[in-house]
Amino acid sequence: MKKHIQLVIIDAQNDFCDLPAAYCPTVQGVGYKPALPVSGAHQDCLRIARLINEGGAGITTIEAFMDTHQYLDIGHVSFWMDADGQTLTEASRITLNEIMEKKYRPRMAGVTEQLIAYFGQLEQAGLDAIYAWPVHCQIGSFGHNMHADILTACTGWERQQLKHVEYIQKGEDPWSEHYSALQAEVADPDKPSTLLRQASIDKYQSADLVLFAGEASSHCVSKTLLDAVNNLGIECREKLVVLTDCMSAIPGYEAKTRDIFNEMAAMGLRMTTSEAILPELMANTQ
Repeated sequence: MKKHIQLVIIDAQNDFCDLPAAYCPTVQGVGYKPALPVSGAHQDCLRIARLINEGGAGITTIEAFMDTHQYLDIGHVSFWMDADGQTLTEASRITLNEIMEKKYRPRMAGVTEQLIAYFGQLEQAGLDAIYAWPVHCQIGSFGHNMHADILTACTGWERQQLKHVEYIQKGEDPWSEHYSALQAEVADPDKPSTLLRQASIDKYQSADLVLFAGEASSHCVSKTLLDAVNNLGIECREKLVVLTDCMSAIPGYEAKTRDIFNEMAAMGLRMTTSEAILPELMANTQ
């Protein structure tokens, strides 16, 4: 009997990929460069595409999450300025004390109280800082697009399987960080996009295997996995499969990521590679 195997692709987008020059367009004489490239991500994406191309007949459903932001986003340097009133140009860790001391300030007027309230909610979630990254995955931009090989593979899968890939935008609320594909760092009941994505949890609950891939393993992937573990029954953990060769960590976070994944393996999650799982997909055709 054919198993229900779901592939979950997290943020496999151009801005997170260390793309070679041939993948980067030139528009009106200006060459595009990924905003937040993760070393190894391009090769990760090629392996994800190969997995879909060669094992697609054994994949029942595909979810492809896409990080999606406005230019002015609480997690972007463009939202912030320093003590001298200059827009930030480098990624920064921002605490509430630094905002109160005006080391960092929002560029928009009249929002400090809203930010203070946000930090109160972050504290309740066990977090103590905002991370401002370079502007990335801005909606409508080339950087927001899926990696070309994965998009081509997904299109081929749709054509052959006569099913839709479910493309899901996450991170659209500019007032909340949103690493996990399943929920924002701070949930706002008035903003459904920030709440736990129960529809995905229900799918994982009913699937036989759920394969996770994407970028970056240190941030969006690991947080997605933690949310999945925390919202699924213990009996579901053994069907959560981490494709370790289809994701890479942001430089500097490698050791922390290894620790997180070791903890997940101890919980029962399966750590494997796309090459190792491919025969299982190819056998899952009827």
